[in-house]
Amino acid sequence: MAVSIEARDFGTSKDGKQVDYFTLDNGNGCVIGLCGYGATISSVRYADRDGKIDEVNFGFDDLASYEAHTSSMGVTVGRYANRIRNAQFTLNGEVVRLDVTNEAGHSAHGGSKGFGKQVFSGEIIETNQGKGVKFTYISADGEGGYPGELTLNVTYYLSDDGVLRYEYDAVSTKDTFINITNHAYFNLDGIKADGSTNVAEHEIQLNSGFITPLDSDSVCTGEVKPVDGTAFDLREQVRIGAGLDNPHELMIATNGGYDISYILGADDGRMKDGAYVYSAKSGRAMRVKTTQPCLQFYTNANLRETLLRDGKKVNKMAGFCLEAQDYPNGPNVAHFPTEPLRAGQKYLQVIEYIFTTEA
Repeated sequence: MAVSIEARDFGTSKDGKQVDYFTLDNGNGCVIGLCGYGATISSVRYADRDGKIDEVNFGFDDLASYEAHTSSMGVTVGRYANRIRNAQFTLNGEVVRLDVTNEAGHSAHGGSKGFGKQVFSGEIIETNQGKGVKFTYISADGEGGYPGELTLNVTYYLSDDGVLRYEYDAVSTKDTFINITNHAYFNLDGIKADGSTNVAEHEIQLNSGFITPLDSDSVCTGEVKPVDGTAFDLREQVRIGAGLDNPHELMIATNGGYDISYILGADDGRMKDGAYVYSAKSGRAMRVKTTQPCLQFYTNANLRETLLRDGKKVNKMAGFCLEAQDYPNGPNVAHFPTEPLRAGQKYLQVIEYIFTTEA
């Protein structure tokens, strides 16, 4: 059955721009909601093993909630995802100073007005990948401190068998650094109304033997460490709670949960099998594949009494994020293989979330 797409008005942003909302339905029980504010994955609904369809993604009912919230709920993140130490990097021999976003003096997720706080124009398209939604945003030269006018397209496709594919393509008028990802939060058991939603009993397998540790400011130190013998070793399927029960010292130094980037491989355009998450309770499973070199695994330790759509409440450890991206703080670490995007060069990265239900 062909995927159907419906568009509707989602309201007007604080700066007077119309925001569109698109619903993608594959006709097989998987329905995705996409919001033009932040080119956001707003809703993911699909069936458990008993056929019950639940919301498994963190999102809001209205535009005002997206504008007010600071946890990057499902948004497209950029220009550079994760943290940039001291809110600066050197490019072509010159120091580029970025928007400072925290008291420690660093820059996170592209700055206070990064892509997750911008209105993208949206349109329904059809390509050889199928029918999809393309969101476009033009980031002005100097926005957030980043050089070059950057034109970014974020295109989402939903397949008949539950694959949500999104492609990031961009071009800049000047040399710059770019690192785009999505910051969706998931719980495969569905979001409960009483605030008890938790991912401790989910099982995860993450196909990497190396992490890039963070300091107490959640900035990548530049180290690369093996996961052997630690709670970060997720190469065999394991309960998420097993690592949370006895947190590693690196977890304690940041926020008490998983918040770390794993190295998947080279940034060579090839799809890599990044991670697999499964809930024995619901039978729902999710696989992540990507062309990106790294994958950030985050068990949200920072949400407190957060109200989502339908008045449902979530707290600490209610969900997980798997953010495929470039190396955190890559422009400032000489031995990381992060390269500038040169003027006129095309940036292209692909991420797939594959939603299935198992016995």
